[in-house]
Amino acid sequence: MATSSPTTVTYNGATANLSTDNIQTQNNGGNLNESHVNVETGQPSHSVKDMRNKGLPWILTACAIVIIVLCMVLCFFLYKEYYSATTADPTDPFALTGFTSTSLPSKEDARKAWPTLSPATSLARFPKAAVVSDNGLCSEIGRNILLRGGNAVDSAIATIACVGALNAHSSGLGGGFLMTFYNHFYSKCTSLDARETAPLNTHRDTFASNPKDAVKGYKSVATPGELHGYWTAYKRFGSGRISWQDLLIPTVHLLTNGYPVSKLMEVNLRIRQEEIMNEPSMRNFFVNNVTNELYKEGEVLKNPQLAETFRKLAISSDPVKLFYGGEIGKQIADEIGENDGFITKKDLETYRTVIDTTPLLIVSIMSKFYPIGSDSSIPYSSVDYYHRLIEAQKFAYAQRSFLGDPKFIPKANSIANNMTTKEFTDYIVGKISSETLALEEYGGDNSMAPDEHGTSHVSVIDADGNAVSLTSSVNNIFGALVRSDRLGIVWNDQMDDFSRPGSTNFFGFEPSKANYIEPGKRPLSSMSPVIIYDKQSKQVKASMGASGGSKIISSLSQVILQTINFNHTIKEAIDAPRLHNQFTPYITNYEKGFPDTLVAGLQAKGQNMTQMKFPFSTLQAIVRNEADGSLMANSDHRRPIYMYPTGY
Repeated sequence: MATSSPTTVTYNGATANLSTDNIQTQNNGGNLNESHVNVETGQPSHSVKDMRNKGLPWILTACAIVIIVLCMVLCFFLYKEYYSATTADPTDPFALTGFTSTSLPSKEDARKAWPTLSPATSLARFPKAAVVSDNGLCSEIGRNILLRGGNAVDSAIATIACVGALNAHSSGLGGGFLMTFYNHFYSKCTSLDARETAPLNTHRDTFASNPKDAVKGYKSVATPGELHGYWTAYKRFGSGRISWQDLLIPTVHLLTNGYPVSKLMEVNLRIRQEEIMNEPSMRNFFVNNVTNELYKEGEVLKNPQLAETFRKLAISSDPVKLFYGGEIGKQIADEIGENDGFITKKDLETYRTVIDTTPLLIVSIMSKFYPIGSDSSIPYSSVDYYHRLIEAQKFAYAQRSFLGDPKFIPKANSIANNMTTKEFTDYIVGKISSETLALEEYGGDNSMAPDEHGTSHVSVIDADGNAVSLTSSVNNIFGALVRSDRLGIVWNDQMDDFSRPGSTNFFGFEPSKANYIEPGKRPLSSMSPVIIYDKQSKQVKASMGASGGSKIISSLSQVILQTINFNHTIKEAIDAPRLHNQFTPYITNYEKGFPDTLVAGLQAKGQNMTQMKFPFSTLQAIVRNEADGSLMANSDHRRPIYMYPTGY
């Protein structure tokens, strides 16, 4: 097998150096060359819990951990089955007993059982720079910023500000975001956390007497971080060649003059029709005065209140002070207070964006763990591949329930760190067999964190090789289902993103204790802004991310494997039907179009397969063409919205 140069994958600050010729594992301190031993008893470890808890200090969002574990485990199996020509050693703890290795069909023959590529989106090629987002008009704004000399950060801010303004069901000034930024000159990634925080006068049992208050209304609103994150990113990482005003004014024009309602907006308005019609602040804005009905696709919607808010922020010399402590901040605190919400002036004034300026974890993985250039027909024909994918998802998602804001969960750092080590991956690989395992074998606690549904993503790669991956959310569709009449902002309902004691979910699973409400705490999230770059050449290979709650993680891991390992085009990888198993509930969902032969094969291995009625998460991605260095960009056909890549 030919070797390749190291490829570094960064997930919101975590960097995995996927090298096919580098046999080492490096962390910030500590020795990982120890045996599987329980750190408390000194005895050999025999459980996932023992392995998980034996880590080192480190900060990372839970979604990054799951993606890295999934990729590492799957890559190990790919090497073992398809690249090893020797007979399995019966003493090898990772020998693939019970699996069959057969000659593989060509990619073209294997592809015939799968749906044809969707005509709803096209694969675009750009020689120098590219922008993808959940709204084509906004992507054009981001492209124009690049053409005027701005960098990827400038472009991403302008793009996501527009997306949030036009797609109020998914993101906006009333929410928050996670961002990963790659600086080509320094060959360094930086993570920026502008997620919402729990108000200072909330606590674990705030919603014990009335859980519905956490779902909608002003009590469900957490302190928004979106604007604070924009300004922080602009001041710290912007090019300095584009004014702050120029980033926001294009959105002001769209809001003032009007913009066409997308099909997705129409669908989401119908989904939330009852709540919208019962809430005056939402009804007064989203009902068309001409038709006296909720807005429909193609109708022009104007938002003068939000336009004025953006205009004030655009011309301000200190928009953070204005939004969090000045005129707008006072309006926010007064409005939420008048409606029995929890956010106060102090919550706004004390909000801070969290920045990590250095990657805190580097995992150099041996070639057997990441065989780049694997047979491209495998994802189209191999039952064993998808069985291992499902099993890897179960193990990875099971550990997610133990993670939370590291400022409040003492063990979160060590657990997260240990979960990305070769030792932990080896342990999981040794547990996976040809059949599905008993529930308790995966090491979870049968708890489940709440899920997000209102999310947007932006990816940008500029001509200088810098890249941004940014995912923003208001949590559920239209967030708290309340809109500021004065400011035009739809508020988040991120308090519902926390777990609540005694409040089981739809499937009867207990809440995650690590995700309980605490003052100033950030809730657990599935948002996963991903950047992949080559550590030797410093060249970005991909920038991608997704919306879709817990399915973000499984979707990204499958697309990463198909593009990086199997050399599929980004459109082939995005369009392909996906699988999802998040450990709880103990079922595997698959999308329409996933071949019946593979479903039957997985059922024969003990997998509980259920077809989803609705499509999985929506993914946006830019991938570099290794042959000529051009950028291939694609938006997901699963979301009926005006999406198309832009660039030059």
